[in-house]
Amino acid sequence: MSLLLDTHAALWLVQGDARLGTGARARIDAARPTELAISDMLLLELAMLVEKGRVVLKTDTADFLNRLASRFLVIPINGTIAVEAMALGLEQADPFDRVFVATARQTDAELVTRDEAISRSGLVPVVW
Repeated sequence: MSLLLDTHAALWLVQGDARLGTGARARIDAARPTELAISDMLLLELAMLVEKGRVVLKTDTADFLNRLASRFLVIPINGTIAVEAMALGLEQADPFDRVFVATARQTDAELVTRDEAISRSGLVPVVW
C-alpha cells in the first residue's frame, strides 16, 4: 500500500525534523520511492503557510516546492476527489485536509498525518 503524506509530514521529512512520528518515519524509510505520494494541493497549502509566515524556509519558496514535488509522486485533484472531499464526515472544514483524506481514499493509500481529527474519523488508514 502506498503512503500519502500530509503537509506537515512531508515538510518534516525533508527537513529532518524530529516531530515526524517514529512509526511514520519507519514506514516511509521502508517504502519504495514509487510508494510515496503527495497531493498537488499540498504545494498550495505550503505556499500559503510560507506567505502567512507560519512556515519559514531557508530557500526560495518556488525552488523548495519544486524540489519537494520531485521527491514524491504528485497526485492531482480531480472531480471525484473534489466531490468526495466535500462529502466527507470530518469535524474540521479545512479544505486541504479534506482533499488529502479523499485522495488517500481514492488511491487506496494510507495517510501519513498526526491530525487527530482525521485519525478519529476512521475514514482512512492513518500512519504516525
